[in-house]
Amino acid sequence: MIRAFTTYLFFHIFLLVISPTGYSQSTFNIIREEIMIPTSDNVSLGAILYRPETAGKWPAIVYRTPYGIDDYDSYAEFPRKAAQRGYLVFLIDVRGRYRSEGVFEAYRNEKRDGYDVLEWISGHPNCNGKVGTYGGSYPGIVQWQAMSMSPPHLIAAAPEMTPISSHHFFYNGGAFSMPWLDWFVPYIFPDKRKKANDHSGTWDDETGSLEWRESDRKQWYQYRPLNEIPILKEYAPEFFDWLEHPDSSSWWDFVNIKEDFSDFIVPVYLLSGWYDSAYGVEGAWQAFDKIHKEEISDHVKKHSKLILGPWNHTSITTRKTKFGNIDFGPAAGLDYDALLLTWYDMVLKNLSPVISQEMVNIFVMGANRWRSFKKWPIEPIEEETFYLNGDFSLSNSAEQVATSASYTFNPKNTLWDKSYEKSYPYDQRVNEERQDVLVFSTPTLTEDTEVIGEIKAKLFVSSSARDTDFAITLSDVYPDGRSINLSGMDAGYLRMRYREDNGYQMLMESDKIYEIEIGKLYTANVFKKGHKIRLTITSSKTPHYDPNPNTGNEIASDTKLQSCINYIHFGGNTNSRILLPRFKGN
Repeated sequence: MIRAFTTYLFFHIFLLVISPTGYSQSTFNIIREEIMIPTSDNVSLGAILYRPETAGKWPAIVYRTPYGIDDYDSYAEFPRKAAQRGYLVFLIDVRGRYRSEGVFEAYRNEKRDGYDVLEWISGHPNCNGKVGTYGGSYPGIVQWQAMSMSPPHLIAAAPEMTPISSHHFFYNGGAFSMPWLDWFVPYIFPDKRKKANDHSGTWDDETGSLEWRESDRKQWYQYRPLNEIPILKEYAPEFFDWLEHPDSSSWWDFVNIKEDFSDFIVPVYLLSGWYDSAYGVEGAWQAFDKIHKEEISDHVKKHSKLILGPWNHTSITTRKTKFGNIDFGPAAGLDYDALLLTWYDMVLKNLSPVISQEMVNIFVMGANRWRSFKKWPIEPIEEETFYLNGDFSLSNSAEQVATSASYTFNPKNTLWDKSYEKSYPYDQRVNEERQDVLVFSTPTLTEDTEVIGEIKAKLFVSSSARDTDFAITLSDVYPDGRSINLSGMDAGYLRMRYREDNGYQMLMESDKIYEIEIGKLYTANVFKKGHKIRLTITSSKTPHYDPNPNTGNEIASDTKLQSCINYIHFGGNTNSRILLPRFKGN
């Protein structure tokens, strides 16, 4: 049953959109409705529907969010643009949020609810049976979750800035992701308090966000033990459930879709940024890679797209081209709405594209230009090795004599990333001056060096502790000395108890040398002639991850923090190195 309150929005803009390929499409007056959508367990979800006023049946596009459809509806242009173009657009509060009934449990109900919603929408009187989805971050991952249920009428999906692996989402490299604090408190708690009629804090999201930003948040990031953080006790039970399951196991199947790709039968439009949260850019890259490696239909491979630009975890507009200390120029702007609608026209309406789009579009920093590729994997890419040396240089040849460098890692005095709320490029010299950071640089480059893809560091390490962390950052060093990070600072992290990447913990033997790989750091950059390539190594990136206590104890319940000495070994048989994916094309 539909409860509808109809508002007529007459947009007297009767434009004719003419494509280079010849097809035309009218712009429609549109209607806005407020409805409730039933699920299979009789919980109704609140929604806003935009549709053409003209009678007929149209493809549908669905956006599901925990952040409130009323807030999204107040500023988002895409729903109206899409409805004017001949689509039904459904904006839906996920279970337990705002207009929707039920109890909110982060990510827990999104698979089944996603299936129910998409199938119900396919049978809507104004729907032609074809359904697509869109949205980024949480509204992105719910698309993957719904896809894993194989809803018959889902034709296309556009998950932006979102992971495909649950464990990397919550535990990057085995270390717990602490910014969940910055998610629950300002974005989730106000509506939970409202639903509970709890007047102990604000019910308004905007006020909640402002209060949180102005509070002493650092005390909660530093609180120990993690599984007793009092500010999260009442309204974030999920946080403590996640802490109880640090290993990669079947417990995480409610959100993990990495193993489901062979069952996916719809093309996807993937977008992320080099300064997106580490899970976002890795999710986009790995998802596209799996699409082209799994036994998936040619239709899905042909129509799936990948866009990676110089952005952080934010909405992409034509106006936003500067992030942090770097202005990437007008080319960095993107009319994402136009690109996405053109893609939907192609896969949901079978129309020829208004805007020609290659399979892969990569923004290369340094050169500040786009590169487009017609096939995957990107070619020609050659892996180039730079060895770490005792004089703290990076070079193409390894030293013959083994040596090492060490630093003391104190989890009470960690590297703090000032860009942690919205990662951006900034001068790393203040971090590189720390005593617990090792800095390795190439000589001044005599030619441009273009890198596109995943950066991997293969390191020989040891520690006085039974468990510790290692982290890398790749930077472009300018002639004036600026050292600019080429990814979000949360990328490139490893907790040693998870060094085998097999889902369970293995503590170290003190002072034993281990060969490890730290990857999942993606970028595209031209290191120009006169610049240097720089790799830094340390053992913390707070507040992205809880600093390792170095005790070897259970992390979540540990209250003891102790210092340790960590070593990087190079030369001889312990030739630590970094592998850069060099682009060799024109």
